[in-house]
Amino acid sequence: MIGYSYNTTTNPQLMINKQDRIIQMLLYNSHDSDMTYQRPDKTTYICQIRKDKPNTFYTPQTQLNLNLNLPSPPKPKVKPRKSILKQFYGEDWKPIPVPNLSPHL
Repeated sequence: MIGYSYNTTTNPQLMINKQDRIIQMLLYNSHDSDMTYQRPDKTTYICQIRKDKPNTFYTPQTQLNLNLNLPSPPKPKVKPRKSILKQFYGEDWKPIPVPNLSPHL
């Protein structure tokens, strides 16, 4: 879906209302910026402000309404970890030192 673009000189009813809030500002430099506005009905539109050009208004291509009050996911049931040596040799296994064992890497 392609967003719609309007020029303020051709469509003056799309000018910014006092009830619309700025929810995002993207400032490229001191002359060029994008302002995202939100209307009281929660729809958004963007005003492109460019130097030596009329302001251009357009609606974003997607409007997402996310439910942010989701329940927390269930915690996984984790079994307590067992030492692999104790699991293989039994609970009473103890390491035995070997005095003449050469270092191995």
